[in-house]
Amino acid sequence: MGIWTNAFKLPGHREVTEEEKTLLSSMALKVNKRAMGHVTALAIESTRPLHNLGSQALIFLTPMISALFSREETDKFVKLLENPKAITFFIDELAAGDGKPAKKSV
Repeated sequence: MGIWTNAFKLPGHREVTEEEKTLLSSMALKVNKRAMGHVTALAIESTRPLHNLGSQALIFLTPMISALFSREETDKFVKLLENPKAITFFIDELAAGDGKPAKKSV
């Protein structure tokens, strides 16, 4: 079985860093101030299978959006979109800022 033990394993996702948590928390706070937490959580959760595709599209569009965002900011958002743990953290922050208890995600 030697060759097949790792043939179909997917790499694990890294934990969310403190810097990313701070960024996501501030974004969730801004969204909740506008009373858009539920809509944002629904949109993010319903497009979860497309996040990797979105991150690749963001990489493709980097030359065009460089007028709005720096390369470092674009890289941060790409890494956040590729990490399901970061998306789950953001949704939990949206729920926590809504005044309702956060639902545990698996």
